[in-house]
Amino acid sequence: MTQIPAGWYPDPAATGTGMPAGQRYWDGQQWTPHVSGPVAAQSPRPAYGRPTTPDGQPLASWWQRAGAAVLDSLIVGIASGLLGLPFLISYGREYLRFMERQRADLDSGGTLSPFAGMTVGLEQLVILTLIGLLVGLTYHAVFLRRRGATPGKMVLGLRVRLRERPGQLPWSAIARRLLVQNVATLFTPIPFASLAVGWFPLLDVLWPLWDDKRQALHDKAAGTNVVVDGG
Repeated sequence: MTQIPAGWYPDPAATGTGMPAGQRYWDGQQWTPHVSGPVAAQSPRPAYGRPTTPDGQPLASWWQRAGAAVLDSLIVGIASGLLGLPFLISYGREYLRFMERQRADLDSGGTLSPFAGMTVGLEQLVILTLIGLLVGLTYHAVFLRRRGATPGKMVLGLRVRLRERPGQLPWSAIARRLLVQNVATLFTPIPFASLAVGWFPLLDVLWPLWDDKRQALHDKAAGTNVVVDGG
């Protein structure tokens, strides 16, 4: 039996009712509550003006998004720390040796340069950064593609979808979303460069607070919204 692909189709609920024919979204297995066109215009709107996607799905609040992000960061951080533990130990030992050399120089009458330690353990720091980046990218990409939500979002009943239509997130949207989210991480091991772009992740996180579509900057790049699942 040929499976009908997911997409927008004439709404079967309007057939024979005399109502104007709108469209309803078929997710590949069943008809969803998401409608557009004349039928959508007649559908009840969420009470109290709660922000929604164009087809009426409630958007997550900033606090819900923040809570999910904290949970995801803990999971990614623990996994990255376990994988990078040997390099973290090596970095700590090298930094301790550097501090001992600096103390010896001061004891012998030398001076302490404020930039002397900027390259200490740089190799280990680059490796740790790459491990954290790869773990985070894999974690988010796989869960967003397969489940539409990371574990942190699932715990709080949230999901990521394209703003204009429901359904599985395409890889292109996931890639744009993750690129904007992690662009500053690439500069972490580089002295001064990390300071120049260090403000961007904070701006990205705070953006939904004043955005009328409740989108972060990475949402805007990907055309996505974080919504209340089943809302």
